[in-house]
Amino acid sequence: MPIRQVTPNSEVNSYIERKLEIWRQLLIRNFSYIGEQVLNAARSTDSYKDQTGNLRSSLGYVVAVDGRVADISSFAVVKNGQEGSKTGADYARKLARKYPKGIVLIVCAGMNYAAYVSAKGYDVEDSAELLADRLVPQMLRQLGLK
Repeated sequence: MPIRQVTPNSEVNSYIERKLEIWRQLLIRNFSYIGEQVLNAARSTDSYKDQTGNLRSSLGYVVAVDGRVADISSFAVVKNGQEGSKTGADYARKLARKYPKGIVLIVCAGMNYAAYVSAKGYDVEDSAELLADRLVPQMLRQLGLK
């Protein structure tokens, strides 16, 4: 007795697409949660004196799907750091476009002097990056993806 397909291909494809969308939303939500944790860790470091608030205001994250922003942090203004907030959000969006395939979490400090401050030995987002390096694989393992 041969096996015969009775379900139309369109139904099979529709089912697969629905399941993929559920996984996509699950990953976006989890990456956003990790992004918030990492952002809190980065903002809570007190290793440098932020004169204007621009550097801390430029800290944030973006979750991108195929190069498009799916979620972005608030880039909340610290002190009088409106410039940092805008620069950080713009930089995060620019970085998202560099990843045209897949789902990514990008954590960034948008001010152009962030690397300079970090190179001086201050923790701008170094400990936050280490936290992300620990949390993302853990989350992927829990979801059965790694």
